[in-house]
Amino acid sequence: MLSLKKQTGATLKHIKLWEMRSYASTSACIAEDIVASNGTTLVPKGAKLSHMGSRLAALERKLRQWEIPSVPITVHDAPDMAYLENGLQAARKRITSVDPQFARETVRQLKIVYERISDGTHKPEDISELAMWGRSIAREVARVPQLMLCLGEVRNWDEYTYIHSLNVGLLSGFLTHRLFPDKPKLAESVSVGAILHDLGKARIPRSILNKPGSLTNEEFGVMKKHPVYGEALARSSNIIDASVLTVIRWHHERSCGQGYPDGLRKNDIQIEARIAAVADVFDSLTAKRVYKEPMKGRAAVSLMLQSMNGHFDPQIMRALLVSVGLFPPGTEVELSDGSLGVIVGSRGNDLMRPEVLLQTDRLGRKIEDANIIDLSQNKELYVKRSIRELGTPAF
Repeated sequence: MLSLKKQTGATLKHIKLWEMRSYASTSACIAEDIVASNGTTLVPKGAKLSHMGSRLAALERKLRQWEIPSVPITVHDAPDMAYLENGLQAARKRITSVDPQFARETVRQLKIVYERISDGTHKPEDISELAMWGRSIAREVARVPQLMLCLGEVRNWDEYTYIHSLNVGLLSGFLTHRLFPDKPKLAESVSVGAILHDLGKARIPRSILNKPGSLTNEEFGVMKKHPVYGEALARSSNIIDASVLTVIRWHHERSCGQGYPDGLRKNDIQIEARIAAVADVFDSLTAKRVYKEPMKGRAAVSLMLQSMNGHFDPQIMRALLVSVGLFPPGTEVELSDGSLGVIVGSRGNDLMRPEVLLQTDRLGRKIEDANIIDLSQNKELYVKRSIRELGTPAF
């Protein structure tokens, strides 16, 4: 099999002037300085055709005036996408991942309890058992430092809404760990609250819950009661942890005061609920649904920062932004020394310096063993370019 190094190399070409426009949407760049007969540099080496835009026509006319018939360009060869996809799957296997058996069993338990609540046959111990799974989620988060790469795998199983509760539990616990690394009990409570955050939806009529179109004002009024229903269900099951109850009741509150059910503002909303609110919306945006395609992680964060400006705690959004980074987990990248790898997450606060699982070294030799480089701790290396975002990971 060819190495990624070779597959993502560059080809030198000489093209006619009229052909420049056909390369304007590629990564092609000028291979050598283009110099007029009087010694003037008309186009410097390294200039990208894609950056010239409308100036390409003027450049073509100028080169014709100087009787320059062609230009040398460097074109990066397209990588073998099947090989890159295999590389991403290999990356997931070579790092610590969420235990699939644990995740599937959590989703199964969620489904059972929600159905029992919906048909009125649930018992208090059902919800208490779900809370136990939430505590296990907190331990799973602590065990999986590259969680952002793994969420996409969990999400791709099927379309059941129960996976959303699992993902919000995982992501809420992850964000809490990042914000408060010395408070594992807080992360546990937030994870429990997040796994139970939509419990009250089991009390909402299915005609409203599963309606394919927009809800009427009256229907939305009913939907907005689910946090209150969820809190009541939790309390009736002897769940007394204030942090857990806070997440269940207030995960739809917004800093601007436009949330529900209580219309709280900013610091009146407890930090546990502010964390769950960010995780809830981010997972909803990046999840695939029958009526929409999943949004890329960076696009989702951008939407939350811009169109939803004022809704979320800036400190928590910063933690999410750093976790997603400028290069989302699952992105194939080339590093400054020519080695290639897959972004698996970020531990530091520098968006430009994520963690990279190396696939080939600087000579193009395939790396078999897991070798994760934290660029925030290695100042000699940096991400030179992104090759392609693969799959639909959370970020």
